[in-house]
Amino acid sequence: MTLSNVFQLLMSGIAVGAIYTLTAKGLFIAHLATHRLNFGQGDFLMVGAYVTIGLMLLGVPAPLVLVGVLIVLGLLGWGLERFAIRPLDRAGDQTGGYAWVLTTAGAALILQNVVELIWGKAAQYAPPIFSATRNNVVHIGGVGIFVEELAIIAVAFVVVTAFYLFLFRTRWGKAIYAVAFNPEAAALLGVNVRGTVVLVFVLASLLAGISGFLVGPLVSVNPHMGLVFTIKAFAVASIGGFSNPVGLLAGGLLFGIVEAFSNYFDSSFGDLYPLIAVLILLAFRPTGLFSTRAADVR
Repeated sequence: MTLSNVFQLLMSGIAVGAIYTLTAKGLFIAHLATHRLNFGQGDFLMVGAYVTIGLMLLGVPAPLVLVGVLIVLGLLGWGLERFAIRPLDRAGDQTGGYAWVLTTAGAALILQNVVELIWGKAAQYAPPIFSATRNNVVHIGGVGIFVEELAIIAVAFVVVTAFYLFLFRTRWGKAIYAVAFNPEAAALLGVNVRGTVVLVFVLASLLAGISGFLVGPLVSVNPHMGLVFTIKAFAVASIGGFSNPVGLLAGGLLFGIVEAFSNYFDSSFGDLYPLIAVLILLAFRPTGLFSTRAADVR
């Protein structure tokens, strides 16, 4: 393996890892405010990828494609909360407390079948978003790096930074943490608890949509890719710790880099080794690498 190969694998791993981070942050924010997860998070990403492909093949400019993806995914996030989560809140303890697993997974299956009806089962690649051709390369220090990967890394980091600032610097972010700490007390302080819950599911869906917009040129897109991304997002969230948004970034990049190198050495089972490593890690440190062992104050 040459130094050029190492650098290219690092960049590829960081690009894919940044997408895993965005997907995992969608799981994080929903879990933070509601103690629930969207088991269809990866399928929301898949829908975003297919909407991107469809609009780009129609000749729509990339910025407008992103706007279209965000509108579609925002509506899906609203619908998920309205029809798969809210009825369970009204039913209370009658559902057993974990019915949301079935409703969100059921929403994922519905999306898979709808996409199959529209686009078919065959795998597809999205056209390049940020460059004229898929193989457009820029040379840095004698090492060739794909322009598409550099742009995806830059956009993903901007979104991650904006997400962090939103959580800790805005009124809405503070409302999310207030609801996470104590919904009843937050309501007494004037926080719209139901509106905040809707907001977190819409945000989670928007993050999945951005991930789908970015991932198309990197991997083959098919209607059943969502489960793989959901599992990997869970793995990233487990590495970073579900209570640490910065840890999610580190966990996503680490997972992506390990995956890139393992696929280089074993293309048949390269995706398996990072997941095994996560399982071993969780056996010794269930809270992840970047989470504290203190009890959850929520």
